Amino acid sequence: MKVFIDTGVFCSIVNKKDQWHQESANTLQSLVKDKAIFYTSNFILSETYTLIRLRAGYASAIKFMAEFEFSNIKVFHLSQDIEDRAKMIFKQYKDKTFSFVDCTSFVLIDAHGLD
Repeated sequence: MKVFIDTGVFCSIVNKKDQWHQESANTLQSLVKDKAIFYTSNFILSETYTLIRLRAGYASAIKFMAEFEFSNIKVFHLSQDIEDRAKMIFKQYKDKTFSFVDCTSFVLIDAHGLD
């Protein structure tokens, strides 16, 4: 199984006060046991560092940043093509509230057949 991890999961794992902390931790443990391969993107990481800093503090953001470097999570770096496709999605769904970063994730998940 190939699993894409987004900002919400990273933030909930770091912030023990987050309402989704325990559920996220349990789900990730289960996926690790199932030998899932984890992916994210450089855009997700950028968003994650900022949100952790805002919600859990600077030290937590720096700690996450340092620990992430030793993780087995593969990071996609967005190409211009991925960004262009994400812009098309962003423009197409004016009735939705998802972010541009979400749109880049949708493209990556589809392009790489991720769960």
